[in-house]
Amino acid sequence: MSFSYSSFISYRRNEYDPTFIQNFKKIIAGEALSVTNKAKVFFDEESIKWGNDFDPAIYDGILSSYFFIPIYQYNYLHVDNVWCAREIYHALQVEKKIRERTDNPKYSFILPIIYRGSTDELPDCICKINAKSIRQLEHLIRGKKDGNLKLTEFRTDISNVFHSNFKLIESLDINLKELCNEIEVPTDDQIKDWIRVQNKVQKEAESKKLPLLKKTC
Repeated sequence: MSFSYSSFISYRRNEYDPTFIQNFKKIIAGEALSVTNKAKVFFDEESIKWGNDFDPAIYDGILSSYFFIPIYQYNYLHVDNVWCAREIYHALQVEKKIRERTDNPKYSFILPIIYRGSTDELPDCICKINAKSIRQLEHLIRGKKDGNLKLTEFRTDISNVFHSNFKLIESLDINLKELCNEIEVPTDDQIKDWIRVQNKVQKEAESKKLPLLKKTC
């Protein structure tokens, strides 16, 4: 299999201060490099060249990355701005295709990072097994403190997650782009309907105080 990026970082623009998002990217890039031997991270502001079509570049970036990392917060899925939803929807289809080949329910292409709130706030469509919360690390990631034990532990945790899933994907002899070329790209109306379904399920679970995250996939 051939990949160009260690990971694809999905986030809502203008929702994070520049220092936080750049430092977070450096953390992910450093830990992913040691596992995948790929130095580049797909980061839309840097990875999409001027003049390129945004849609194809995004979908190609997802398929060219070992991992998809959504920085999830309460308005990540929002009908007023559907790009994050488009990205996670496509990543979910890719993960499904790969799992069909791995026959391993523990494999994750999507490694969620929780920016705000508890891990119970993930929508039901996203698997819990590799979710990591950084809600208590935000000030550390912004660079206000260096060498903190919690930040070191987070780096170790994310490196272990990269390593365990990397071994599974590297063992497969498949062409990911060929495997996923039949994935249909939804229209804006279709993706908005999908967002509404996810939000409805989430609100119903919250009202019943049910866990939204799956313990197994």
